[in-house]
Amino acid sequence: MPSATLRRLEGKTVLITGTGGGIGSACAVLFAREGAAIAVSDLALDAAEAVARQITDAGGQAAAFAGDVSQRVDAEKLVNDAITHFGRIDVVINCAGVTARNAPPEWDWERVWDFIMAVNMKGTFLVSKFAVEHMAKKGGGAIVNLSSVYGLVGRPAGLGSGLDAYLHSKGGVTQLTRDMAVHFARDGIRVNALCPGFVYTALTKKLTDDPATLKYLEDRHPMGRLGKISDVTGSVIF
Repeated sequence: MPSATLRRLEGKTVLITGTGGGIGSACAVLFAREGAAIAVSDLALDAAEAVARQITDAGGQAAAFAGDVSQRVDAEKLVNDAITHFGRIDVVINCAGVTARNAPPEWDWERVWDFIMAVNMKGTFLVSKFAVEHMAKKGGGAIVNLSSVYGLVGRPAGLGSGLDAYLHSKGGVTQLTRDMAVHFARDGIRVNALCPGFVYTALTKKLTDDPATLKYLEDRHPMGRLGKISDVTGSVIF
């Protein structure tokens, strides 16, 4: 993919989950500009194909894969298919994530909790587990998990219920990152997490479209504004 950048990732293969939009798709495009081959994955194949096509049309390398990261068979197949296609995986970016707003309105609280934990927490765990098995054999790699500020703190009064699975799942992702980082350092695998505040994406659109809610959120961010996707992607590539 033509670029004025240093192409710091030439010869590397990057697997990114949740690339149908938002941070995931932006990471895919940015990493491709740096010279990486991108394994673009999403629950919806057409969404993954659209991002892969954007990359290849610009001269980059990409292939699309579909699967449900919360399912063991799908997660393992996703990793294996990416390795088969590109010959290796050097970097994994776990971007796949949901909130209660993504659940059907007829679901009860328990089913919503299970859904969020399955995608955000279990999905990150499964993809990472199968990826590190490959990375350890080939001498190293890097994993970046998308957690959240809510993986570190509780929600302020006025937001959430105090029993919000999104926070629980992101807390799990943060702790999973710590545990993996300590253990797999000996295999040359670096594991880090990013914990952004609210960012303008499709995941937050229902909140940011409401002026009163947007103002409430802005007042609780030290910068006085919500994050932009570019604020996050630059940190991921670092």
